[in-house]
Amino acid sequence: MSNAPWKIFHQDGSEIIIDVDGGITIGGHTASPFPTDITHAAMCDAGLVATWVDHELRLARMALLPLTEKLEDGITKAELRLNRNTAMVVGATWCHIIDAEPLALCAKDDKIIFALWMRGLYCVDSQDNEVWRLPLFESKEKAPPRSDEIAAISILEEDVVVWTRGGKYRKISLSSGEIMVEKTLEIECDLEDVFNHGEKFLLSSKDGWTWEFENEQITVARKLRGTIQDAVFDGDDWRIISWRDDLMLRGDSVRRYDLGVQLIKKDNVWMVLDNQGNFSRHMSKSE
Repeated sequence: MSNAPWKIFHQDGSEIIIDVDGGITIGGHTASPFPTDITHAAMCDAGLVATWVDHELRLARMALLPLTEKLEDGITKAELRLNRNTAMVVGATWCHIIDAEPLALCAKDDKIIFALWMRGLYCVDSQDNEVWRLPLFESKEKAPPRSDEIAAISILEEDVVVWTRGGKYRKISLSSGEIMVEKTLEIECDLEDVFNHGEKFLLSSKDGWTWEFENEQITVARKLRGTIQDAVFDGDDWRIISWRDDLMLRGDSVRRYDLGVQLIKKDNVWMVLDNQGNFSRHMSKSE
Protein backbone atom coordinates (compact mmCIF):
# COMPACT_ATOMS: atom_id res chain seq x y z
CA MET A 1 0.00 0.00 0.00
CA SER A 2 1.59 3.27 -1.17
CA ASN A 3 -1.20 5.71 -0.28
CA ALA A 4 -2.17 6.93 3.17
CA PRO A 5 -4.55 4.55 4.99
CA TRP A 6 -8.17 5.55 5.55
CA LYS A 7 -9.65 2.57 7.41
CA ILE A 8 -8.76 -1.00 8.37
CA PHE A 9 -11.19 -3.89 8.86
CA HIS A 10 -10.53 -7.41 10.10
CA GLN A 11 -12.61 -10.38 9.05
CA ASP A 12 -11.96 -14.13 9.19
CA GLY A 13 -8.27 -13.59 9.92
CA SER A 14 -7.76 -11.18 7.00
CA GLU A 15 -6.83 -7.51 7.19
CA ILE A 16 -8.65 -5.25 4.73
CA ILE A 17 -6.93 -1.88 4.29
CA ILE A 18 -8.69 0.96 2.45
CA ASP A 19 -6.56 3.94 1.44
CA VAL A 20 -7.54 7.58 0.90
CA ASP A 21 -7.73 7.13 -2.89
CA GLY A 22 -10.08 4.14 -2.81
CA GLY A 23 -7.47 1.40 -3.11
CA ILE A 24 -8.18 -1.81 -1.17
CA THR A 25 -5.30 -4.00 0.05
CA ILE A 26 -5.77 -7.60 1.19
CA GLY A 27 -2.81 -9.90 1.80
CA GLY A 28 -0.37 -7.50 0.15
CA HIS A 29 -2.44 -7.21 -3.05
CA THR A 30 -3.89 -3.76 -3.82
CA ALA A 31 -6.72 -3.11 -6.27
CA SER A 32 -8.98 -0.16 -7.12
CA PRO A 33 -12.34 -1.59 -8.24
CA PHE A 34 -13.63 1.92 -9.02
CA PRO A 35 -11.52 5.05 -9.70
CA THR A 36 -12.82 7.33 -6.93
CA ASP A 37 -12.51 7.81 -3.18
CA ILE A 38 -14.44 5.53 -0.83
CA THR A 39 -16.51 7.74 1.49
CA HIS A 40 -18.23 5.13 3.69
CA ALA A 41 -17.50 1.46 4.29
CA ALA A 42 -18.63 -1.37 6.56
CA MET A 43 -18.35 -5.15 6.82
CA CYS A 44 -21.44 -7.36 6.53
CA ASP A 45 -21.85 -11.12 6.38
CA ALA A 46 -21.21 -11.20 2.63
CA GLY A 47 -18.19 -8.89 2.38
CA LEU A 48 -17.34 -5.19 2.17
CA VAL A 49 -20.12 -2.73 1.43
CA ALA A 50 -19.03 0.79 0.50
CA THR A 51 -19.85 4.01 -1.32
CA TRP A 52 -17.61 5.51 -4.00
CA VAL A 53 -18.05 9.24 -4.70
CA ASP A 54 -16.54 11.66 -7.22
CA HIS A 55 -17.66 15.20 -6.39
CA GLU A 56 -16.09 16.69 -9.51
CA LEU A 57 -18.05 14.36 -11.81
CA ARG A 58 -21.06 14.45 -9.47
CA LEU A 59 -21.50 10.70 -9.39
CA ALA A 60 -21.66 7.96 -6.77
CA ARG A 61 -21.87 4.18 -6.52
CA MET A 62 -22.80 1.79 -3.75
CA ALA A 63 -21.65 -1.80 -4.00
CA LEU A 64 -20.96 -5.02 -2.11
CA LEU A 65 -17.57 -6.61 -2.73
CA PRO A 66 -17.20 -10.28 -1.76
CA LEU A 67 -13.79 -10.93 -0.24
CA THR A 68 -13.62 -14.58 -1.27
CA GLU A 69 -11.98 -13.75 -4.62
CA LYS A 70 -8.95 -11.63 -5.46
CA LEU A 71 -10.00 -8.01 -6.07
CA GLU A 72 -9.42 -6.53 -9.52
CA ASP A 73 -8.73 -3.04 -10.81
CA GLY A 74 -11.65 -1.28 -12.44
CA ILE A 75 -11.63 1.36 -15.16
CA THR A 76 -9.44 4.47 -15.07
CA LYS A 77 -10.58 7.97 -14.17
CA ALA A 78 -10.35 8.94 -17.86
CA GLU A 79 -12.58 6.02 -18.83
CA LEU A 80 -15.02 6.97 -16.08
CA ARG A 81 -15.45 10.43 -17.61
CA LEU A 82 -16.59 8.75 -20.82
CA ASN A 83 -18.80 6.14 -19.12
CA ARG A 84 -20.08 8.01 -16.09
CA ASN A 85 -23.65 6.71 -16.44
CA THR A 86 -22.82 3.05 -17.02
CA ALA A 87 -19.52 2.21 -15.28
CA MET A 88 -19.86 -0.04 -12.23
CA VAL A 89 -17.62 -1.30 -9.42
CA VAL A 90 -15.64 -4.25 -10.79
CA GLY A 91 -16.11 -7.60 -9.02
CA ALA A 92 -19.17 -6.49 -7.04
CA THR A 93 -21.95 -8.90 -6.08
CA TRP A 94 -24.27 -5.97 -6.69
CA CYS A 95 -23.71 -2.31 -7.55
CA HIS A 96 -26.03 0.69 -7.83
CA ILE A 97 -25.74 4.14 -9.31
CA ILE A 98 -26.68 6.56 -6.52
CA ASP A 99 -28.25 9.89 -7.44
CA ALA A 100 -27.71 11.54 -4.05
CA GLU A 101 -24.81 12.06 -1.63
CA PRO A 102 -24.34 9.12 0.78
CA LEU A 103 -24.41 10.59 4.30
CA ALA A 104 -23.84 7.56 6.53
CA LEU A 105 -23.59 3.79 6.32
CA CYS A 106 -23.29 0.90 8.76
CA ALA A 107 -23.87 -2.85 8.70
CA LYS A 108 -24.46 -5.79 11.00
CA ASP A 109 -24.67 -9.43 9.88
CA ASP A 110 -26.90 -9.36 6.79
CA LYS A 111 -28.38 -5.88 7.34
CA ILE A 112 -27.01 -2.69 5.71
CA ILE A 113 -28.36 0.70 6.79
CA PHE A 114 -27.57 3.89 4.90
CA ALA A 115 -28.80 7.45 4.41
CA LEU A 116 -28.93 9.50 1.21
CA TRP A 117 -29.12 13.28 1.17
CA MET A 118 -32.62 14.58 0.44
CA ARG A 119 -33.81 11.01 -0.19
CA GLY A 120 -34.25 8.92 2.94
CA LEU A 121 -32.96 6.26 5.29
CA TYR A 122 -32.79 2.71 3.94
CA CYS A 123 -32.18 -0.82 5.17
CA VAL A 124 -31.31 -3.57 2.69
CA ASP A 125 -30.01 -7.07 3.22
CA SER A 126 -26.71 -8.30 1.84
CA GLN A 127 -28.55 -9.91 -1.09
CA ASP A 128 -29.75 -6.41 -2.10
CA ASN A 129 -33.37 -6.84 -0.99
CA GLU A 130 -35.00 -3.79 0.59
CA VAL A 131 -36.04 -4.44 4.20
CA TRP A 132 -37.47 -1.00 5.01
CA ARG A 133 -37.15 2.70 4.25
CA LEU A 134 -37.99 5.84 6.20
CA PRO A 135 -38.27 9.53 5.35
CA LEU A 136 -35.67 11.98 6.60
CA PHE A 137 -36.10 14.24 9.60
CA GLU A 138 -38.15 17.41 9.17
CA SER A 139 -38.24 20.46 11.43
CA LYS A 140 -41.52 22.28 11.89
CA GLU A 141 -39.76 25.15 13.64
CA LYS A 142 -36.97 27.33 12.23
CA ALA A 143 -33.61 25.56 12.27
CA PRO A 144 -30.08 26.21 10.96
CA PRO A 145 -29.42 25.09 7.36
CA ARG A 146 -28.89 21.31 7.01
CA SER A 147 -29.45 20.74 10.74
CA ASP A 148 -31.82 17.87 9.87
CA GLU A 149 -29.17 16.21 7.70
CA ILE A 150 -28.17 12.76 8.98
CA ALA A 151 -24.68 12.84 10.51
CA ALA A 152 -24.26 9.29 11.80
CA ILE A 153 -25.89 5.92 12.30
CA SER A 154 -25.12 3.82 15.40
CA ILE A 155 -25.91 0.12 15.32
CA LEU A 156 -26.96 -1.72 18.49
CA GLU A 157 -28.06 -5.29 19.11
CA GLU A 158 -31.64 -5.05 17.84
CA ASP A 159 -31.91 -1.37 16.93
CA VAL A 160 -30.16 1.48 15.17
CA VAL A 161 -29.88 5.09 16.34
CA VAL A 162 -29.86 7.77 13.67
CA TRP A 163 -28.41 11.20 14.53
CA THR A 164 -28.82 14.55 12.78
CA ARG A 165 -26.30 17.37 12.68
CA GLY A 166 -28.60 19.52 14.83
CA GLY A 167 -28.94 16.92 17.59
CA LYS A 168 -32.14 15.04 16.85
CA TYR A 169 -32.03 11.28 17.15
CA ARG A 170 -34.28 8.31 16.45
CA LYS A 171 -34.06 4.77 17.78
CA ILE A 172 -35.36 2.43 15.08
CA SER A 173 -36.04 -1.30 15.08
CA LEU A 174 -33.41 -2.96 12.89
CA SER A 175 -35.79 -5.68 11.74
CA SER A 176 -38.97 -3.68 11.05
CA GLY A 177 -37.98 -0.02 10.67
CA GLU A 178 -40.42 1.00 13.40
CA ILE A 179 -39.46 4.33 15.01
CA MET A 180 -39.39 3.59 18.74
CA VAL A 181 -38.00 6.88 20.07
CA GLU A 182 -37.52 10.34 18.56
CA LYS A 183 -35.98 13.08 20.71
CA THR A 184 -33.62 16.06 20.58
CA LEU A 185 -30.41 16.58 22.54
CA GLU A 186 -30.54 19.55 24.88
CA ILE A 187 -27.32 21.03 23.51
CA GLU A 188 -26.34 23.28 20.63
CA CYS A 189 -24.29 21.19 18.23
CA ASP A 190 -23.30 20.47 14.67
CA LEU A 191 -22.65 16.75 14.94
CA GLU A 192 -20.03 15.27 12.64
CA ASP A 193 -19.77 11.74 14.01
CA VAL A 194 -21.05 9.48 16.79
CA PHE A 195 -19.19 6.55 18.33
CA ASN A 196 -20.88 3.95 20.51
CA HIS A 197 -20.21 1.10 22.88
CA GLY A 198 -23.60 -0.52 23.25
CA GLU A 199 -25.91 2.28 24.37
CA LYS A 200 -23.07 4.48 25.60
CA PHE A 201 -22.44 7.15 22.95
CA LEU A 202 -19.69 9.68 22.27
CA LEU A 203 -20.87 12.65 20.19
CA SER A 204 -18.40 14.77 18.19
CA SER A 205 -19.35 18.28 17.03
CA LYS A 206 -17.59 20.20 14.27
CA ASP A 207 -16.58 22.97 16.72
CA GLY A 208 -14.53 20.53 18.81
CA TRP A 209 -17.06 19.89 21.56
CA THR A 210 -17.61 16.26 22.53
CA TRP A 211 -20.20 14.76 24.84
CA GLU A 212 -20.72 11.36 26.41
CA PHE A 213 -24.42 10.46 26.22
CA GLU A 214 -25.95 7.59 28.15
CA ASN A 215 -29.46 6.83 29.43
CA GLU A 216 -30.68 9.92 27.54
CA GLN A 217 -28.39 12.19 29.56
CA ILE A 218 -25.15 14.07 28.90
CA THR A 219 -22.65 12.63 31.38
CA VAL A 220 -19.43 14.36 30.23
CA ALA A 221 -18.78 17.47 28.11
CA ARG A 222 -15.31 18.48 26.91
CA LYS A 223 -13.92 20.90 24.32
CA LEU A 224 -11.13 19.42 22.18
CA ARG A 225 -8.64 21.12 19.86
CA GLY A 226 -10.30 19.43 16.88
CA THR A 227 -12.97 16.96 15.91
CA ILE A 228 -12.65 13.27 16.77
CA GLN A 229 -11.02 11.04 14.17
CA ASP A 230 -11.74 7.80 16.05
CA ALA A 231 -12.80 6.72 19.53
CA VAL A 232 -13.31 3.47 21.42
CA PHE A 233 -14.56 2.73 24.93
CA ASP A 234 -11.99 0.51 26.66
CA GLY A 235 -14.19 -0.55 29.56
CA ASP A 236 -13.22 2.37 31.80
CA ASP A 237 -13.11 5.47 29.60
CA TRP A 238 -13.16 6.66 25.99
CA ARG A 239 -9.85 6.51 24.13
CA ILE A 240 -9.82 9.28 21.52
CA ILE A 241 -7.65 10.46 18.66
CA SER A 242 -8.36 14.04 17.63
CA TRP A 243 -6.23 15.94 15.12
CA ARG A 244 -2.70 15.55 16.56
CA ASP A 245 -3.83 14.55 20.05
CA ASP A 246 -4.28 11.26 21.88
CA LEU A 247 -6.54 11.64 24.89
CA MET A 248 -8.77 9.98 27.44
CA LEU A 249 -12.16 11.65 27.73
CA ARG A 250 -11.87 11.95 31.50
CA GLY A 251 -8.08 12.25 31.58
CA ASP A 252 -4.95 13.61 29.99
CA SER A 253 -4.07 14.59 26.44
CA VAL A 254 -0.80 13.73 24.63
CA ARG A 255 0.45 15.35 21.42
CA ARG A 256 1.45 13.12 18.50
CA TYR A 257 3.63 13.96 15.50
CA ASP A 258 1.57 12.36 12.70
CA LEU A 259 -2.19 12.51 12.28
CA GLY A 260 -4.04 9.63 13.92
CA VAL A 261 -6.42 7.72 11.68
CA GLN A 262 -7.82 4.75 13.62
CA LEU A 263 -7.62 3.01 17.00
CA ILE A 264 -6.92 -0.72 16.74
CA LYS A 265 -6.30 -3.23 19.53
CA LYS A 266 -3.19 -5.34 18.94
CA ASP A 267 -2.07 -7.96 21.49
CA ASN A 268 -4.34 -6.37 24.11
CA VAL A 269 -2.72 -2.94 23.60
CA TRP A 270 -4.60 -0.01 22.04
CA MET A 271 -2.57 1.24 19.07
CA VAL A 272 -3.02 4.23 16.77
CA LEU A 273 -2.71 3.86 13.01
CA ASP A 274 -1.38 7.17 11.66
CA ASN A 275 -1.59 8.72 8.20
CA GLN A 276 1.87 7.37 7.35
CA GLY A 277 0.65 3.80 7.84
CA ASN A 278 2.59 3.32 11.09
CA PHE A 279 1.33 2.08 14.45
CA SER A 280 2.20 3.55 17.84
CA ARG A 281 0.77 3.06 21.29
CA HIS A 282 -2.18 5.27 22.23
CA MET A 283 -1.21 7.72 25.01
CA SER A 284 2.35 6.38 24.65
CA LYS A 285 4.00 9.26 26.53
CA SER A 286 1.82 8.91 29.59
CA GLU A 287 1.25 5.17 30.01
